[in-house]
Amino acid sequence: MSTNDADKEIRERAAYWTVRITDPGAAITIEEQDAFQRWVLADPRHEQAFQEALTTATLVSDLPPQERARHAEWAAERASTRLRSRRQLMWGLAASVAVVALSTSAWLGYRSGAFDGFFGELYATRTGETRTVTFDEGSVAYLNTRTELRWAGSDRDRRVVFYGGEALFDVVHDESRPFRVELDSSEIRVVGTRFNVYRKPSGETVVTVLEGTVEVRGYAKGDSAQWLRTLHANEQIEYRPIGLLREPHPTVAENAVRWRTGVLKIEDEPLPNVLDELTRYTDQRILIRDPRLADIRIGGALSTRNVRNALAHLEKLAPIEVHESDGAFTLDYREPGSGGEGR
Repeated sequence: MSTNDADKEIRERAAYWTVRITDPGAAITIEEQDAFQRWVLADPRHEQAFQEALTTATLVSDLPPQERARHAEWAAERASTRLRSRRQLMWGLAASVAVVALSTSAWLGYRSGAFDGFFGELYATRTGETRTVTFDEGSVAYLNTRTELRWAGSDRDRRVVFYGGEALFDVVHDESRPFRVELDSSEIRVVGTRFNVYRKPSGETVVTVLEGTVEVRGYAKGDSAQWLRTLHANEQIEYRPIGLLREPHPTVAENAVRWRTGVLKIEDEPLPNVLDELTRYTDQRILIRDPRLADIRIGGALSTRNVRNALAHLEKLAPIEVHESDGAFTLDYREPGSGGEGR
């Protein structure tokens, strides 16, 4: 693809998003909001093209009615002669906006972050990083490693879209404005409480309540709730988009948030599960070379702030040998009598 073709594609995509976002009759889904955020943040050219298309659309809306009608007629004519389906019509209108944006881009200028506020601010953490986020209404989210969420609320609506990772929420009590966390096909709703949300890479979600009461709803296609469960302090629920994995059950809730102290608390877990957790805190791969290790179960506490040291500690807890090379940790089975302190 030539540079000119690439630039044209960016302008048309920017125009498409402008049409979608500024259409008062359009219902923008969470998936579309996510797609827009990812696209516009992927390349500075995307943000600039979107700002130019948005500014052009604003300018056109400020024209006298006769001029607006002329532009609308031109766009409709282009769409009707070249395109047929509803999807194609949208792209045709977007292309028309892009043409105008191109002709005026020399004097429109560029304002970084002009799309901020359409869908709220995005917060994220890198591998091994934690972060504290305080929302305008006073509630706080403590983000663990590799976590991404977006504030999508307003003065009347307290809402967070959760994309993945783990976060502890301390929610300010407000009966009139429930606080909602939306992820996949579910919603977590509270009026003021403390709870932890962990969405695993596998798609499984674990919600743990430390204080107060939490409602968790799973949605089928459409707006109807497929299932609804209420959790209280020291209770936990596990589910996937397709449904519940485990009903609410008692738990020691504080164990779920030990990650804030840099400790992974393990209670008789299969070694592969333990390694899955440790992988969240390092960019190096952790591989099991000997299948016999899959049957080993681990109990204890491991540091997440230094994965190399955590793996060295595993060598003391089980018959494991850890080797490091080429940016990866490889685990082998240690035969009895070969040294070490395995159990």
